Amino acid sequence: MISSEKISIKGFYYNDLFRDYIFNFKNIREFYEYDYRNIEHYEKRILDVKAGYDEKNRLRLYDILKSYNRNIGCGKKTIENIEKLGKKDSLVVIGGQQPGFLTGPMFIIFKILTVLKISSYFEKRFNMPVVPCFWNASDDNNFSQVDNLNIIDDGITNIKLELSDFDVKTRYSDIFIDASKIEETIEKVEGVLHPTDFTVDIMDSYKDILAGTVKNCSNAEGKINISSFFSSVVTGLFSSYGIIIIDPDSAELKRLSLDLLGFDMDNYNKITDLITLSGKRLSSQGYHSQLGMVPGTLNFFLKSGNARIKIHSEGNDLFRFSNKKYSKRELRELITGNHDDISLNVVLRPLFQDKCLPVLCSVCGPGEVSYFAQLKPVYGLTAVKMPIIYPRFSATVIEKRIEKLIKGLKIQYSELESDKRDMIKRVIDENLEIDLNKLIADFGNNLQKGIEELERSISDYKMNISSSFDRIKRNTKKEIKVLNKKLYSEYKKQNEFMIKSIDKIYSSVFPSGNLQERKINIISYLNKYSFNFIDELYMVIKPMDFLHKFLKIN
Repeated sequence: MISSEKISIKGFYYNDLFRDYIFNFKNIREFYEYDYRNIEHYEKRILDVKAGYDEKNRLRLYDILKSYNRNIGCGKKTIENIEKLGKKDSLVVIGGQQPGFLTGPMFIIFKILTVLKISSYFEKRFNMPVVPCFWNASDDNNFSQVDNLNIIDDGITNIKLELSDFDVKTRYSDIFIDASKIEETIEKVEGVLHPTDFTVDIMDSYKDILAGTVKNCSNAEGKINISSFFSSVVTGLFSSYGIIIIDPDSAELKRLSLDLLGFDMDNYNKITDLITLSGKRLSSQGYHSQLGMVPGTLNFFLKSGNARIKIHSEGNDLFRFSNKKYSKRELRELITGNHDDISLNVVLRPLFQDKCLPVLCSVCGPGEVSYFAQLKPVYGLTAVKMPIIYPRFSATVIEKRIEKLIKGLKIQYSELESDKRDMIKRVIDENLEIDLNKLIADFGNNLQKGIEELERSISDYKMNISSSFDRIKRNTKKEIKVLNKKLYSEYKKQNEFMIKSIDKIYSSVFPSGNLQERKINIISYLNKYSFNFIDELYMVIKPMDFLHKFLKIN
């Protein structure tokens, strides 16, 4: 059903650092612990995990993960994988993401599928248990993914969940809403979709997942947490693959992080300096610095009211939180007694993950690859090594109708990086029966020659009118440009189908000017091709193949 084509176009690789990570890794090798392309480095990582991982953490995690995953409706395969994780010498492939509404954009699906595919691959390759885990970043607080989703068909339709009643600093794990609100939004999605043979079954599946979340994950008021619903949806979609969901909102997990918070209180200045220095080294080599550190700020938050708040140093082992000052001892006591209110920032979260779990590799998107480039020296302060940073699968779905338009207009994939206006002009030029550019250029040249000949003839009479000729030349060039635009505009009117076709191509490949995987929800494709579309995506992912793909639906 799906065939893939590798794409090397610069515009599909986000930024220069990530592009070099894929195409010129040697340029940035120094910023990472391992070479993700080299299978020998995976073997080395296995030995490093065996030597450095605290096996007691398996026992600590076993009950936490089993209870949580059962609550969100996991299948038999997930329980089997948790049993595997509980046994000595098993390893983990993990990816993580903030919650999204009905999974959020496609790149989240791609990340999960990458975790699933390469965990299976490495298990067979190394003949040892490797289990797939997904970290639901429920401690974060960005509404952009969880508050809405985008459907693509003839155009893009945005469906809002509407979380405007909540403070933007509220953690996902603290957002509880009536299930009826989610059900109403699911029905809005259903109303937007063009009905197919699969529509009812797909939307009923989401409603069933919602009902299960209400039954197993409601609070005392009967409301459900949006991050728990996200976990339930992910589990529902990937039940047969055995994905293990980890939610840091677990009180037991937060207790496990207390030692790391103590480490941060002792080393926050050094951590800031190391990350800042790494950022300067990246900048000196022409890359961007992903992590901007605020001096004197700890790398975790505490909740105050409904918002997570930063903790600042006042010097001399004094800290300020929510307008109150605490000594280091008092702050330790505060976080120990209120560990449910802890959330880790982008620096401590991966450290905590890699301390708790025997991580073989972490599946990352371009942004994560970029910030890991600054974290290696921070890992060096701990007994934990940075894992292998494996780039997630990245792709653009090219449906049959879009592929037909691309071929009909004789557009090469490599040309899609061009601005849409440039593409329209190029296609117009190629489809013109006359060479409009040459006609206009010849016309302009002839006019200029005529003006210059007249100027030379009159110059014999020594008339002081050179400024007039200069003005005529300038105005002539200006008017020729106006004429050129008007001719193209008129031709465009006569070729509306062609222009609309290019609009459709760009709306599909770059919806709202973004990469498709960062904008569109998978429901758009499940509705057309059924849940089997997920299995087709899984099949098309090839381990150790890191280029962006165009996925052509046959």
